[in-house]
Amino acid sequence: MSQACQGKPAPASNSDRYICDRYDPATFGPVCAFNEWDPLEEVIVGVAERSCEPLCDVDPVWKYLFHSDDKALASSGPYPKSLVDAARAELDNLTRVMKNEGVTVRRPESMPFEESFSAPGAWKVPNGFNATCPRDIVFTVGNSICEAPMGLRTRFFEYHCYRPLIQEYFKAGSQWVTAPKGIMNDQLYAADYPVDETSLERRRLISKHKHITTEYEPIWDAADMMRMGKDIFFQRSFVSNEFGIEWLRRTFAPQGYRVHTLHSEDVVPKHIDCTLLPVRPGIAVENPTRKMEQRHVFIENGWRLLPSAEVVPQPDQWVKSVIRPTSKWIGINFVSIDDRRIVCSASEKHVIKMLESIGAKVIPVDFAAMFYLGGGFHCATTDVRRRGDRLSYFPKIDEEEEATKEKHKYSSFMGHTDIGALQ
Repeated sequence: MSQACQGKPAPASNSDRYICDRYDPATFGPVCAFNEWDPLEEVIVGVAERSCEPLCDVDPVWKYLFHSDDKALASSGPYPKSLVDAARAELDNLTRVMKNEGVTVRRPESMPFEESFSAPGAWKVPNGFNATCPRDIVFTVGNSICEAPMGLRTRFFEYHCYRPLIQEYFKAGSQWVTAPKGIMNDQLYAADYPVDETSLERRRLISKHKHITTEYEPIWDAADMMRMGKDIFFQRSFVSNEFGIEWLRRTFAPQGYRVHTLHSEDVVPKHIDCTLLPVRPGIAVENPTRKMEQRHVFIENGWRLLPSAEVVPQPDQWVKSVIRPTSKWIGINFVSIDDRRIVCSASEKHVIKMLESIGAKVIPVDFAAMFYLGGGFHCATTDVRRRGDRLSYFPKIDEEEEATKEKHKYSSFMGHTDIGALQ
C-alpha cells in the first residue's frame, strides 16, 4: 500500500479525482475496503445467540441511548427467547440474501454474554451484550482490519467473537490494528449529564460538543465512521470521543488517510450510519433531523446530500415488553452491495422509493427483531473486501492540502536560507 496519495490522474470517468492505491488482492491479502459502495466480495454478518441487555446502573452510557418513552421496560440479562430466535432468523436470511448476490459471508462466534465480568477495582457488570453488530467493533481500512475499544462497559470483551476471523485474515497477509482498551472507570463519564433527551440543557451541551462520555481516555465504536476513499469521516457521539478520533487520525495518517470529525445536532448521538450514508461517489443520504455542522465540506466538494424520506416504524410483538435502543431512523440503515444494489428494510416503502429515484436497485429484506438487539443492515454487517481502488473524492481538500505543503516547503526554504549569502 502506498504511504500517501501520489496525485496520479484518475481514469477519465473520475477525472476530478486521484488514485491513491490500486486494488490488488495479491498484495493486500483477503482484507481490502476503501469505501462503502465498491462491489462487495466478502462480508461478516452477526449472530444473535446468547444476546443480553445491559444494566443501566453499571453501564452509564446505556440509558442515554434509549429512544423509547417507556424506560421502565429496561432491564438486564438474557433477552426473551422469541426475540433472539427471530433475530437469528433475520440474520440467517440476510446471509442467504448476500450469498445469492455473490458475496462470501463469514459469521463470528458467540460467547457467554450472560456471564458477569469486571475490571479490578473499577466496575462490574452482570452480563455482556451480543455479537449481532460486527460493524460496531470491527472495520477495514485498506488492507487493515481494526478492532474498536468500544464505548460501553458491557461490550468490553465483544472482540473475542471476532478474533478467530481476524487471526485468519492476518495469517493470510492482512494487517491487524487494535485500539487501546479503556479502563472505563467513572472518570470517563459525566455523572451530572442530563438524562432527559428533550431538555434544553441536553441540547445546549450537544451544541457545545459536550457528551456523556468525557475525554479521559480514547474510546470509539467502529460504526461511527464512514470510509470515502482517502477521507474517513468519524462522528463524535456518546460512544466515540475526540481522544479516540485523534488516535485514529494519527494511526492512519502515515498511510495517506485523512480522518475528519463530524458533529451532528442529534441529542442522542450514537452511530453515524443513521446520520449519513454514502450511496456512491458524490451522493449520500442525510438524516434531515440530524444535520451535520460540517456538511459544507460535502457541498463544497460537489456532493449531493439527499434528505432521507420519512421512515415509518412498524408495530411488532416486542414493543411493549423490551426496550428498543434504536430510533425510528434505523429504517435508513441500509448496506450497499455495490454502487447500485442496496439492501434495505422491506417495510420502508418511502425509503425504497427514494433510493430507486437515484438509480438504486433495492433488495428488500425483512428486519424487526434486530432493531431491538442492535441495529439495521449496516450495523449487522462489516465489509471484509470491496473490489476497487482508493480514490480521493474531495478535490477541495486535496487543493488545500497541496497548498499547505507548498507553503511549508517555502517557509522551510526561507527559514534555512543564509540571508548574508544573498547580499
